[in-house]
Amino acid sequence: VQIDLKQAEAIKGQLKTLGVPVLRQTFDYLTVDIPGGLEDRVRAVPGVVSIHPEARYGALEFFIPVDRKLAEFQRLFRSNPLTGPLQAFKFIQEADQGKKRVPTSVSRVAVGADVADALDITGKGVKVACLDTGTDHLGVQGLYLGGKSTVEGQPAPIDEVGHGYHVATTISGHPFQSMRGLLQGVAVEAEVMAEKVLGWGLGMGTTTTILRGMADAVEWGADIISMSLGGPEEDPGNPTDRIISALTKEGIIVVVAAGNSGPDAATLGTPGASPDSLTVGAVDIEGVIPSFSSRGPSKAGLIKPDVVAPGVNILSSTTGYIAVMQTADGPKLGAISGTSMATPTVSGCVALALQYARARGKRLTTDGIKQAMSMYGQYPGGSKRNDYGYGAIHFSILKRYIDNL
Repeated sequence: VQIDLKQAEAIKGQLKTLGVPVLRQTFDYLTVDIPGGLEDRVRAVPGVVSIHPEARYGALEFFIPVDRKLAEFQRLFRSNPLTGPLQAFKFIQEADQGKKRVPTSVSRVAVGADVADALDITGKGVKVACLDTGTDHLGVQGLYLGGKSTVEGQPAPIDEVGHGYHVATTISGHPFQSMRGLLQGVAVEAEVMAEKVLGWGLGMGTTTTILRGMADAVEWGADIISMSLGGPEEDPGNPTDRIISALTKEGIIVVVAAGNSGPDAATLGTPGASPDSLTVGAVDIEGVIPSFSSRGPSKAGLIKPDVVAPGVNILSSTTGYIAVMQTADGPKLGAISGTSMATPTVSGCVALALQYARARGKRLTTDGIKQAMSMYGQYPGGSKRNDYGYGAIHFSILKRYIDNL
């Protein structure tokens, strides 16, 4: 329930009188449990602006191709105690046949991290809040102990899926020589908070867990909020989009996945369709868009995504279910695909650009990044497309824009 904050206490009192439990408050929203038949009476309470059903968000179920693999792997594994595990691993072996793994030491170069390296730009001093399935406290590429959990019944930010740790190490994972190649995050000295906003086995969350995660990110002082998650596209003005717009106005750069429901048009998710987010689509390491990457336009007619980055078979550290499923990639490693993998790559690139801008006394915003891509991106005249956006992001593009501010 969206409310007028000036009347918050009075609204809570009226809701209590109506028998409507208020579970929590986040920003200017109350999470409530409205008994049947009382919705109109809640809407009529002075100071109530609007009512929004709790939306469902996910890391795997909706957003990345690995979801289909993981769901089938789990189904086969559990189908028979004797033959199930063998069938499950056979399925994964066939699914990954011919896969070209792309270690993060390679994908980071595709967004210009090597150019930043030469300038001693590493993301130092930049805070990135990674809202996902949590972290691995025993991970070899970084511990990311600063996160919390907003998932009811799961108070510790432990990543049982493996998606969140893969995303966090793509942003800033410490160099690690794996059996499949060197792993290294884009911005190795960026400070990452791995917040658990998705849980319960397959990485599921709600509007409330996402909003609470964003509130924690603001309290922590995040410069960038990275969200490789989403659900079906909601109507304009939904709570997640509203808060992203508000945070963007405060200077926080919110980087989100476009979705994984391509190749058709109008397949964006929420928050990928947010007008003020930096929305990310996927390409392979050759720069070709895969069929799964979601395309615009949004319900509001916006051209999305804004940028693209490598998101196909990205090899980084993982844990949990994905580590078990991707055993052939190496111990606690996973080469997985999706706009979920492209998003942290962009978040790392933005972290590098923020450090570069600050060192020169300049300010980089979400609008500035979009303007930089419009001016110096791969399409003439600043044109934007509903598959590639402004094109592939690169540190050199952002550096050129910053130098000319």
